[in-house]
Amino acid sequence: MTSWNRSSRNAVRRGALLMELLVTAGICGLIALGIQAAMIVSLKGLPKADSSAALALRANRIVDRLATELETAIYITERSSTAIGFTVPDRDGDGRDERIRYAWTGSPGGALTWQYNGASPVTVAASVDLFSLTPTIKSVPETIGAMSSEDSTESLLIDYYGTTGTANNDVTASTWFGQYFTMTLPAGATAWRPTRVQFMGKSGSVISTTRVQMRPADALSQPTSTILEEYSMLNTALSATYAWRSVSFSSLAPIGPGGGICLVLQHQLGLKSMTVQSSSAYPGLLKTTNTGSSWTNDGGKCLVCQLYGKLTRGGGTQTINSNYLTSMGIVLRLTSTSPTLRTTAATLNYPELLSGKWELKFAQNPTTTDVNGDGAGDWNVNGGGTFNMTSISNNVWQASDTLLNTNPGSDFAKTTIVDLRFRNTGVGGDGAKFAINAFRGGLISAPVMVNLQLQNDGTQTLTLATKTLALLNSTLISVPGLPNQPVDLHLVLHPATSSVSIRVNDVQRGTFALTSFVTMDNSRLATIGASGSNAEFSYARIRVLE
Repeated sequence: MTSWNRSSRNAVRRGALLMELLVTAGICGLIALGIQAAMIVSLKGLPKADSSAALALRANRIVDRLATELETAIYITERSSTAIGFTVPDRDGDGRDERIRYAWTGSPGGALTWQYNGASPVTVAASVDLFSLTPTIKSVPETIGAMSSEDSTESLLIDYYGTTGTANNDVTASTWFGQYFTMTLPAGATAWRPTRVQFMGKSGSVISTTRVQMRPADALSQPTSTILEEYSMLNTALSATYAWRSVSFSSLAPIGPGGGICLVLQHQLGLKSMTVQSSSAYPGLLKTTNTGSSWTNDGGKCLVCQLYGKLTRGGGTQTINSNYLTSMGIVLRLTSTSPTLRTTAATLNYPELLSGKWELKFAQNPTTTDVNGDGAGDWNVNGGGTFNMTSISNNVWQASDTLLNTNPGSDFAKTTIVDLRFRNTGVGGDGAKFAINAFRGGLISAPVMVNLQLQNDGTQTLTLATKTLALLNSTLISVPGLPNQPVDLHLVLHPATSSVSIRVNDVQRGTFALTSFVTMDNSRLATIGASGSNAEFSYARIRVLE
């Protein structure tokens, strides 16, 4: 009886388990059918790849990416209604900015591509019906002088004629005389250029010659050893009594405000080469008794003399605009039937709209600096070779007879703005240099050269020059007496007026005409550095406006 009951209970238990399994299977089947139905419903709800919703999502992703990358742009390298090129800060740690470019063919159905540095363009949308870019630009004006022009005829600039306290001064082998000239420019004038000097002189020895010279003035208003222009005056041209003796000068450079120049009467031949008259009417009489080794400048006497010259006068002002991108309107439509997406990308850095830019802060090797993100150094050593990194200390380049050239080549055919901070640290040679072949068109260009030279008295003289058709240097303006410290130079090369405007230490010095002509130098570059001397550069930037 007990055995039978145990068997019956086991059979009942097995039947119950079977029923549980069948019920569970049924429930699982119902759940699976529910999940399947839900998935079918969900899949039916997803947009097709070519649906308006899907195209809108794709367009939104493309525009968001462009706006995000453009937001951090620091330099616009290219801009049109269908393309934008720009650089963004270094992303891969190589110390160089990255270059990004978006471009559309401009024809409906054309591809929209994205390019990163020098890699091949990647298609982000194979077929685009519309893509357009509309910039919002902020213009920052800079006022410079309009074209300066020199007087067509000379006029009396300085009159030191006087009859009080007159005295005779014999020019001998060891004793020479001269006169320091400086002037306050009248309103509207930016420079003055001596063209003729006359002084009261009479004959000396029977056979004698005097050198009549013009020399730069040092910080003590005394002549330096440099002779700017010189002519010999024979005793046969003099009389036994005082009379005006006149000498003309043709190659002296215009002198900026505050500058001066020295007339020197140097003995050349004879016991007494001539006698000149002085008076106590004005200051500036120069005298040496040791053949020019040292000079005195008499504040109570002057040579009886007159200086003629021509003034350089400004012609008003003109405005140059530097343009900065503040935001970019973006329009994208992938197909003619899909939604048109419109958005505005703000730029945090207000990148400038430029055709070219070269900049050095001397925090790294100049030949590895890559501001435009093209993968190549923006500067190279003139003549080739490796840049000496030991010449940079505390972000200052000690340029010792070394020049750096801009890279890649440029015609500098659009408005070009140059900013330099530099100084010359060694007397002799050409000093600290800047040179550029501006406004190039084929073999034609307008050369511009700047030299900053240290003088024996510790001051610096800056000279802005160009070349003439005869390939000779022609000084546009000389700015002497600059202190022995870094000088800030600002040049604006303006092709519309074929001119160069110069500002030195925030003082406008004038705007001068340039002449383009066929030159033997066909280089397409700008150069900074030192030639035959030592110099320091702490900043350099060249911008070619869009």
